[in-house]
Amino acid sequence: HQWFRAIFFVAMAGAEKLAGLAEKWRADLVDNVLPFWLAHSLDREHGGYFTCLDRDGTLLADDKYHWLQGREVWTFSRAHNWAKLLDASDELKEQWWAAACVGAGFLDKALIPGSDEGLLYFSTTRTGHGLHFQRKPYTAVFYILACLEFAAAIKLREDTKLDVGGFDRAEFVGKAVEMFERFRAWIDDPAAFGRTAPPPGAKLASVLGQVMCLAGLAEEFIETIPEDREKYMPFVEDAMRRVKLHFDPERKIFMEVVDPETGVNHDTMSSRMFNPGHSIEVSWFLLHLCDLKPNAEIEAMALETLGGALTIGWDAEVPAGGLLYMMDILGKPLLDTTVTATNKLWWPHCEALYACTLAYERTSDPKWLEWLEKVDKFCYTHHCDKEQGGEWLGYLNRDATPFNECKGGNYKGCFHVPRALLFSFRAAKRCLHK
Repeated sequence: HQWFRAIFFVAMAGAEKLAGLAEKWRADLVDNVLPFWLAHSLDREHGGYFTCLDRDGTLLADDKYHWLQGREVWTFSRAHNWAKLLDASDELKEQWWAAACVGAGFLDKALIPGSDEGLLYFSTTRTGHGLHFQRKPYTAVFYILACLEFAAAIKLREDTKLDVGGFDRAEFVGKAVEMFERFRAWIDDPAAFGRTAPPPGAKLASVLGQVMCLAGLAEEFIETIPEDREKYMPFVEDAMRRVKLHFDPERKIFMEVVDPETGVNHDTMSSRMFNPGHSIEVSWFLLHLCDLKPNAEIEAMALETLGGALTIGWDAEVPAGGLLYMMDILGKPLLDTTVTATNKLWWPHCEALYACTLAYERTSDPKWLEWLEKVDKFCYTHHCDKEQGGEWLGYLNRDATPFNECKGGNYKGCFHVPRALLFSFRAAKRCLHK
């Protein structure tokens, strides 16, 4: 009887903490983060979004980075689509819809004219003239995500008899499907998007980001086009198979680059590179995939790697703590000496915030709540910048003082912070209503 009472009071204390965190996250999203981007990011003259913003939102440059264009369309579309969950007013919901529209009409400016392969610019001028082509496929990922979520927003508005501004859901779904097929081809043949072909007989390495992008996109297609579930489930199943190759059983983490047949080894600089934030992100990706296809082995691996990445990645050598950006897992020098390996970046902490919330929701294990409080404390002590302009600071020194005070640039935009707050709030609400 006493044991039951102790368990009950521990659970009640956990619920009280989680409820407080959830309300803080919702308020931060609705009152601090999204208003910053609404006020400073929208280019109402030419379409699309400004992302190169100083601490107070002042424009630093008007070049447009297209993986951030897609991300911001996704963010405002998802906020619109989850307005009821957020208990947002109709006025806010319409502001989020209008913001999504500003970017949705600019997405195709990324397409390189005359490209038979359907390649995309990494960046363009303010008006959409091409500036830079990056030989990586990730701009396509966020073009697809943007099209799918905006299509979901159109459908929601059509179902509730709201104006859709002349946008056509089928058109955006079609664009997403077509770009997904291109993305698949680029993963199989990197030379198709401008990268050097591997030497004859050489094997293409398995890259963790590419494995999970295919699966994450498949999840979004299944959510947006449920009638096509069977078409996209093989990508979920393939990711579950391939991600095992990236699992380091000794350290309980995912490695970035592995042999496509034998898996983890530490023979090269690239095969020794460990990114704690990415390993954490993949852990929650896998938990999502387990909702689509239950798999006890993968779920256990996801939780194990979350714990491993937090333990190895957390900086115990400075009082502030926080997650290190990346490291050579054997302690050797990193391949790229320009990487800010010991800096503390916003996005790994965003991934950890949601991953810990989701892990606690699924297991009720107090250790995840302890990690969640630790991560949340770091975020709201060092990243959140509500009193000086809004949003979060992205780049911190190892001691957690500001390294760069910009709120956005060519890599940070309106995505990781609002996604983490949206997803964490929803998971916390589900947990509290069990």
